[in-house]
Amino acid sequence: MPHRDPQQQFNAVEELLTRWLKERRELLGKYTEIAVGMDGMLDQEALDLRQRALCQQLVDYVSSGHFEVYLELFEEAESFADGSNAVAAKLMPAIVDTTDIIMAYEEKYTSQDSDKAKVKRDLSSLGEVLESRFLLEDRLIAGLHNSHRRQQS
Repeated sequence: MPHRDPQQQFNAVEELLTRWLKERRELLGKYTEIAVGMDGMLDQEALDLRQRALCQQLVDYVSSGHFEVYLELFEEAESFADGSNAVAAKLMPAIVDTTDIIMAYEEKYTSQDSDKAKVKRDLSSLGEVLESRFLLEDRLIAGLHNSHRRQQS
């Protein structure tokens, strides 16, 4: 891919982030449906259906992050050549760690029916991992994208 000028790269990342953060809200919605349903009388079939939907959303979100969003953020940092890519070097190992945990959850619940007791425990752990990941991603966005916003004015 040819390098874009900083303004073009910033605009491309801005559009990408808008779409990706919408995906994040949808993921949280699927997560919440299961979490709230666990406290109610969610039958096994409904639980399994929601788990599969959540797992698909997890894969889509994580894949978009690794194969699209982060790459574009890194490209933006390079185009501005302001040293902001050091933020990525610091945060990416922790983000990758959360990916491993998320994908383990996805593998577990895509291939088997859900036991409510296990789901409740695993869902709680997944929620903590997602919260950590979202904070890391927000820091990545702030360090690699939002820091360039004032240069665009």
